[in-house]
Amino acid sequence: MRGTSEAETAFEGGTTAVPYRSLGKPFLAALEALAQSPDGNWWADVLADPDLLLAVRDRSLNVYHRGASLFRITPAGEGVAAETHAKYLVRQRQVLTRLGPDGGFDLDPGSSVWTRYEGLGTLAEMKRAAAALSGLEKTGVHALVQASPNVVDVEIALTSTPAAAAAVEPDGAEANAALLAPEAEAHATPAQPRQDRLDVASVEERGVPGEAWLVFHEAKLAANPGLRSKTTPAIVAQVARYRAALTEQAERLVAGYPALCRDLVRLDALRNAVRAARGLDAVTPRDPLIAEVASGACRLRIDPEPRLVVFGFDADQRDGALRAITDDLRGRHSLQVYAVGRPNGRTTAAFRRPSDPV
Repeated sequence: MRGTSEAETAFEGGTTAVPYRSLGKPFLAALEALAQSPDGNWWADVLADPDLLLAVRDRSLNVYHRGASLFRITPAGEGVAAETHAKYLVRQRQVLTRLGPDGGFDLDPGSSVWTRYEGLGTLAEMKRAAAALSGLEKTGVHALVQASPNVVDVEIALTSTPAAAAAVEPDGAEANAALLAPEAEAHATPAQPRQDRLDVASVEERGVPGEAWLVFHEAKLAANPGLRSKTTPAIVAQVARYRAALTEQAERLVAGYPALCRDLVRLDALRNAVRAARGLDAVTPRDPLIAEVASGACRLRIDPEPRLVVFGFDADQRDGALRAITDDLRGRHSLQVYAVGRPNGRTTAAFRRPSDPV
């Protein structure tokens, strides 16, 4: 495995790069006002739902369920605008529709898709529609994130450097994600660098007071064919692209993520206020380190070495064929691999250093 001197790079961030992952104070104020507005029922429902993940972008907010962006929320004047993909508005009902002799379906659009937000029932069906499209890998990642209070971001887009992106084709999982995600990124063209998406970003302590590390993770099902090959598994090239992009963008990341953490702290307070008004318990608290990064009490540093989290296996599989695969990735390819087993029912964070005790 790579030593600390090779894998970890510190940056003094703050002065030369402009924070880019931040909602901005006017937008945050508009979101807070909307939560209390009669027109904001959909937003209050989102805030009250502990199964939905809020991801801060540059002056926008994504609401994720099992890897699917149910809403993209942006500023609109002094207010807020939201959009979703039409596929999440299909009503999840088991009904038959007759095909007429003229080739037309006897279908009432009003009863087949949601044309208005009508409360928690609409949100529940949007989540079911997303779950039906998500697949096992995205579903598992969602469960792992929910069990990891140190996570600060998901679905992180990175633009690969030309050298790292050269001659690399999208694997099956990436192609599926591009088809299913409403904000699907285009693959590289000669004039446009390739965009990759890392699954998760988390923060952690490493024994130095006043210091926190931002770490990025790629999560894969144990059955993913990209983990195994008679020559070089596809995941090796994928991690190499991520490593190059993280190294190149480290200064921008270290400048932007404290602002993101501040937004998360404020959004969590808003979620808890909405839940309290509905007689619900507070959401699971985040790792206190996030608030320390947000306040500036901890200086943020970047680890440009991505970690591979492998999940979706039992003890027999772990001690069998999977052992050879992970040993090969760790040894011959020098990847940082953490095999976490089943994603559901976890009580410890999955996104942690491979050397940390479970």
